[in-house]
Amino acid sequence: MLNFIKTEKAWILSHLVWIVAVAVALVVGHIALTEHDQRVAAEAAMKISEANVSQLQAQIKNTDNVAAQKVQTIVKIVHDLGPNATPGQIVAAVPQLTDAPLNARVIANDPANISVAAVPFLQFLQTSATNSVLLGACQSDLTNETAIVGQKQDEITALKKKPSFISRVKHVAEAVGVGIAIGILLK
Repeated sequence: MLNFIKTEKAWILSHLVWIVAVAVALVVGHIALTEHDQRVAAEAAMKISEANVSQLQAQIKNTDNVAAQKVQTIVKIVHDLGPNATPGQIVAAVPQLTDAPLNARVIANDPANISVAAVPFLQFLQTSATNSVLLGACQSDLTNETAIVGQKQDEITALKKKPSFISRVKHVAEAVGVGIAIGILLK
């Protein structure tokens, strides 16, 4: 029986290099497979993200174009009236500039002024002032959101700087080597 143990021990020691090589190959193969799967998943996520970004950029461009056309129409209406517009011309242009029921009308015997309904005018002013405040808040939020996106991009860049495959394999090999050394010392 003692001879059998010595022979088995000699066989294990003579084949230890191969056992370690197979173990290292399995660990390296597992790491490579995991990294490949993560890379494929990341590439798929990036393609989806790029498609979403392209769609959002198209929506932003479309919104900007529509807004520019509306602003151009408003500027044209006011420009066409000019500084010497009559109260009648101004009253005629009011419905083109707002949907508020201002009921604008020319005041008899007063060529410089027009009359509007007070309550709708007050509501129009409230809406205009509210929109101005909200626009300022939206512009500030946009600036902050843009800064946040920049910071997130910096974080992503930092996270992408992971150790190379070779250095990770070296680290695993060191851990396996330490384990083997401890095993040999415990014999």
